Amino acid sequence: MKLDLRKDFKEIYSYILDRVKNFDPAKNKGPGKANAPITQITVGFQCDQAGWIALVFDTRPKAEPDGQWNEYIKKRNVFECPRWQEAFEALDEESVEFTLHNGEKKTILPILDDGDEGDSEGEDGDKEEDDYVAARRIDALIGRDVLAKRVRVCERTRQVRRR
Repeated sequence: MKLDLRKDFKEIYSYILDRVKNFDPAKNKGPGKANAPITQITVGFQCDQAGWIALVFDTRPKAEPDGQWNEYIKKRNVFECPRWQEAFEALDEESVEFTLHNGEKKTILPILDDGDEGDSEGEDGDKEEDDYVAARRIDALIGRDVLAKRVRVCERTRQVRRR
């Protein structure tokens, strides 16, 4: 299977810009009170049980990266990426080639390979452990390639505003 993250990157970037541009503090579906200033923005994603990114605006006065955003993973805060889950599931049978935003290609080998002696599966052949390893590999690619550059830009912007 092949997954070109360049298209996802463009769509996700547009989604984030649209959410920020159209943010309405009175209708915020995130931690904190309505009409309060944003103190933290969390971008999270999942690829193993579903494929999506979530953008959650936190208005709690002392917001911290404490996981509260997870309670607000709802349709209004989510951009669906179903091919990410498809890629994860494909790893049961085949390699998945990812094309990164810069055109570079990275391949993740299948989770289980009957011809191998444990190279691509958990030490004791545990399917749950295999899934975890595959999810972490895909998470690393997606997080580093699709999201990381824009998150750094947001952090810089936030720092500038604080000065």
